Amino acid sequence: MKTIGLLVATLVICNSAIAADTDSGKAVFERVCAACHLPSGEGIPGAFPPLAKSDYFRKATPAQLVKILSNGLNGPVTVNGQTLSSAMPPPEISDEEAAAVLNYVSVALNSGKANFTTEQIKKLKAAAK
Repeated sequence: MKTIGLLVATLVICNSAIAADTDSGKAVFERVCAACHLPSGEGIPGAFPPLAKSDYFRKATPAQLVKILSNGLNGPVTVNGQTLSSAMPPPEISDEEAAAVLNYVSVALNSGKANFTTEQIKKLKAAAK
């Protein structure tokens, strides 16, 4: 019985941590990303790609996503079959905020999982240099 109780407590704590991370990620998204990608993440057709239900986001590796947040993105990009050519400057966010916003976009906008950690962001940024 103690094992089951411990397992349930661990799951509750983990789910609370993920919820808190996606909540902070939502705040970063609303402050930094929503102006171009809209609060819904749907983007602006012909101008800014969607982050919600995005085949580009789902197919990208963690390293590719971190590179976009670190360096921005210029030039053509194809998302959900639509090719757009615009510029995204690198947002001025911390590694912790980068992990949180990537988790938010993954979970809330793409039905994915919260897999990003601050440590992972730091390692991927260091490897990209």
